[in-house]
Amino acid sequence: MAQLALGESRIRLGPLLPLDTKSIVGSVLLAVCFSINMQITERLDNLTGVAIAPITGVPLANWLGYTFLNLWYPVAVIFFGLTGALIISNFNPIIAVLTATHPLAWSFFFFNMAWAIPNTFVFRHWIRTGKELTLQRFVLTCGIGQFFAAVMFGILMLVVAPGAEPWVYVVIPFWNWIMFIPGGIMGYYFFNAVRNSGVLE
Repeated sequence: MAQLALGESRIRLGPLLPLDTKSIVGSVLLAVCFSINMQITERLDNLTGVAIAPITGVPLANWLGYTFLNLWYPVAVIFFGLTGALIISNFNPIIAVLTATHPLAWSFFFFNMAWAIPNTFVFRHWIRTGKELTLQRFVLTCGIGQFFAAVMFGILMLVVAPGAEPWVYVVIPFWNWIMFIPGGIMGYYFFNAVRNSGVLE
C-alpha cells in the first residue's frame, strides 16, 4: 500500500472499491454527517433560488450545497475510495427526496456522483505518486470534481427550465462551480483535522 507524502500522514492507498466493514461503516457515518449538513444548506439554497427567480426566470440555486460537499466528499473518497464515493453520493439524495428539502432533490444523485467519482481517481493519483496534498492541490482537485457537477447542473437546467434567459445557463453553473474555492479551503482544514486525529484509520 502506498504512503501519502504528507508529513506524518497515516493515509494509505487501499483497494479502489473496499467492501470491508470499516469502509462501509465509515462511509455511512460520513454520509449521515453530510446529510445533516445538507438539511440546512438545501433549504437555504431553495430560498436563494426563490429570491433570484425574478432576475433569472428560474428558482434554481444550489451554491451552498456545492460549497459544503467539499468538506465531506474528499474525506470519503480519500479514505474509502469508490465505496465512500458511492455511499456519500447516494445517501443524501434519498434523505433529500424524503424530506423535500429542495425541488431538485431527485437530481442530487447525478450531481453528487459527478463530483465524487472523478475525484476518487484524482486523489488516488496524488496518493499513489506520493504527491503532497497542499492547500492548492487539494482545492484545485475539488475544483475538478465540481466542474463536472456544475456542468451536470447546467444540463439539468436546460431540461427543467427551458424558458430561462440564455445567460442563466452559464452564470448559475459558474456560480456553483466557483464555490469549490471557499468549500475546498474549508475542506482542506477539515481533512487535515480528520487525518491527524486518526479516527478513520
